[in-house]
Amino acid sequence: MSAHRAVVFDLDGLMVDTERIALECWLESARVMGWEISRETCLALVGLGQRESRQALLDRMGGKFPLTEVSARGRERYLQRLRGEGVGLKPGLVELLDWLAGRAVPTAVATSTQHALAMEKLALARLAERFTIVVGGDQVPQGKPAPDVYREAVMRIALEPAQCIALEDSEIGLRAAHAAGLACIVVPDLLPPSPEFERLAHAIVPTLRDAQRLVAQMLGG
Repeated sequence: MSAHRAVVFDLDGLMVDTERIALECWLESARVMGWEISRETCLALVGLGQRESRQALLDRMGGKFPLTEVSARGRERYLQRLRGEGVGLKPGLVELLDWLAGRAVPTAVATSTQHALAMEKLALARLAERFTIVVGGDQVPQGKPAPDVYREAVMRIALEPAQCIALEDSEIGLRAAHAAGLACIVVPDLLPPSPEFERLAHAIVPTLRDAQRLVAQMLGG
């Protein structure tokens, strides 16, 4: 009998195609304020919790960077686009969720996004009814790459970490899931894990359809 019994999903970049939009909004917001943020700097923030990403940005841009103004403008533009354009789903997601639901496999969401915004994104993507357990980055002491969101999600599922599979798109998320004791399958979005951390992954695959095949094996069929 398989030791794995549940699946914990990241949100942005893994289930919904929002990381690209966030990147564009941050670059646009900074540019309006007279600052240029490199794409590399933005990519380094992918997967981090809000507190951690704000500090990392200040560390990279310097203390004179108008973080509060850029953040507020970027968030407003980001929400405008999500609400106006809708939230796109990653290929293979619906099939994977249907497959898990058909086998009564427990699922949860563990995201760096604040809980209220995560719930709005799930609603916009018509995924809200798919998950009864959603843990946001503002509901735990530390965001990713700390393991807190995954530990909280696993606790709510009422299983042990070793019984849960994590699905992630970023290196930051991979580090968080691994630190929490979950086997992690990575489906890269904007940036694959670096060689330093890719060894932490159970597997790195190109799509959620590939991930589903691995999940099926790990769950015992």
